Amino acid sequence: MSARPVSPDNGKYTIPGKNNKNLELTLDDSNWHNYIVEELDEDDMTRKIPSSYDPPNINWFACFSVYNSQNGQKHGYATVQYSFTVHLDEGQKLFVAYDGRAHDVTHEMRNSGKVTLREGDPPVGSVP
Repeated sequence: MSARPVSPDNGKYTIPGKNNKNLELTLDDSNWHNYIVEELDEDDMTRKIPSSYDPPNINWFACFSVYNSQNGQKHGYATVQYSFTVHLDEGQKLFVAYDGRAHDVTHEMRNSGKVTLREGDPPVGSVP
């Protein structure tokens, strides 16, 4: 498998995750023609997960990339701010991986109902 383009539906991109844990991604720029969003497969996601992370039992379930679009072709990673939502079960913690480590974003998700980032290619996972 490889990366697959995701088309927006009313400005939102649905990134399919493992075990029906899907992300709903929204870019902060409403001109979605400026970007290409791709869902990454499990092999791509595994390459982006830090070699060691805390806690060690994170279930990584989704990963995506956001690129600049130039005439419909990928032209480098986009620096656009984006947010995503995902359903969390009671007691579940949410993590994203970037800069070589896992970041706990549970508090932000529980408080605002979304996580806002600029980091490209972030694997997303939860515990338990």
